[in-house]
Amino acid sequence: MADIVVLAAPAVDAAHRNCVKHLFSMLRENLGDDWARLHCDTFPTVEALPGNTQRVFEDMRKCEVDSLRARKFLLNTLAENSAQLGDIHSRSGLYERTQTAIYQTLQKAAAAAGDCAPVLLISHSASCISLSNYLWDAQRPSVNHGVWRDGGPAEVRKGSARERFLRLKTLSHWYTLGAGTPLWFGAKQRDQIQAVATTSRGYQFRWKNFYHPDDLLGWPLKPLSPSYNQAVFRDYATRPLSDPDNALAGPQLLPPEDYWRNELVWEQLGKDLSTLLQNTKPKADASAQRSRRAVAV
Repeated sequence: MADIVVLAAPAVDAAHRNCVKHLFSMLRENLGDDWARLHCDTFPTVEALPGNTQRVFEDMRKCEVDSLRARKFLLNTLAENSAQLGDIHSRSGLYERTQTAIYQTLQKAAAAAGDCAPVLLISHSASCISLSNYLWDAQRPSVNHGVWRDGGPAEVRKGSARERFLRLKTLSHWYTLGAGTPLWFGAKQRDQIQAVATTSRGYQFRWKNFYHPDDLLGWPLKPLSPSYNQAVFRDYATRPLSDPDNALAGPQLLPPEDYWRNELVWEQLGKDLSTLLQNTKPKADASAQRSRRAVAV
């Protein structure tokens, strides 16, 4: 069995999943033999709005607008999150289907690494909102929506190690990359803007947020409210404003590669994974499986 779980959530555009493959490939190269101690996987993209965003995009193309690639990414991102919240109470709606996909990925990770394995999450763009919603619901005894509706799925025993894992109570680190969270809280008072718990409700994890100063969908999170200031360990600007390569760029929608391959992200990820590997005792059968384990991407 694996010792540590690393799960990545790319943006809604399926093409961005290639960035995650690059991420895992680099991990494999950098970790050497320790790579076999990881269970790596991605959260599947739920087919949310079949054909709708593509139709809107094609209609907009008729006007020959500029920056089509950036506009399509923005359209997909905002449409995905707004659609989730639009049918939050529906048992077959996008909100619940998205959470079910997260839940099933965690079930697979638990089977591969055990119910007590530490988890490191890496999410980009719209996926930051989806995982935040999942965590928020999982941190409450009962909600009236999503996969944790009425206390959660009946097949998982309440209070068991498996339930703790599925509620992400073994989460050790959460990396949010290019999170547009403030865009969804513009109408709320500061004291109404609440973050997920990082050091209470049975949780103890470090939340690191990475943003590019010119990325319109990437924001610092600590200034959002007192709750976010307490929950987020640190906001990291992936490039300084004084960077001459970006001095004339101005506001833009950055591709996910700017985050997945950023040196600062890799520096922090390398440190945190090394610490996790050192502090996590290898399972007894891990050495026998190291030569034949494969990554799931």
